[in-house]
Amino acid sequence: MASSSNVAVALVVMGSVIMTTTLASAQEQFLAPSALRETTVNTRVHVPGLRLEYGLNDRIGLGAGYMYACESRFPFARMNTMVRAGVGVDFTLVVPSNWERIEGGTLYGRGRLSGMGPFGGLTLELGLGVGVERRGVVPGATLGAYYAGEHFEIGYFYQAVLQHDRPAWMPAHHVGLRLHLPVEAK
Repeated sequence: MASSSNVAVALVVMGSVIMTTTLASAQEQFLAPSALRETTVNTRVHVPGLRLEYGLNDRIGLGAGYMYACESRFPFARMNTMVRAGVGVDFTLVVPSNWERIEGGTLYGRGRLSGMGPFGGLTLELGLGVGVERRGVVPGATLGAYYAGEHFEIGYFYQAVLQHDRPAWMPAHHVGLRLHLPVEAK
């Protein structure tokens, strides 16, 4: 029963974040037609960020990440649109929901592809890496889909273990929130 209530709370928080960020983003995007970007702008960006993950087995992941990406901004249907593609690394410490102790950590190299308009967009992610615990290293892979804005991603990812035993602290299903601070590369 507690597990289903935790899932419900996670879904309510996700919905609230999506609504708030979507409305804020849309207000910024619907400007006078003369204010829309008239040409395509391509940039390279460094994207450091924070990670918060909730595993559906009552495990919480706290971490940080970095991505190097190429962004392309262009007008589409009289709205500003952005596509971001990049590769990076994420490090996360995993604790139980009672915050008793650190149970393990994960280190993943990830590739992301995002498409965003005034109401947000979609990020697809694929990762390969390891989980680290006191008993050893657990190879793994991730596949995720996120509702995305320029400075955040919120959604779901699946974590596969590339061996026969899955440690209890390494859940398969996650809800994740990622906050980003894109900085243009010089």
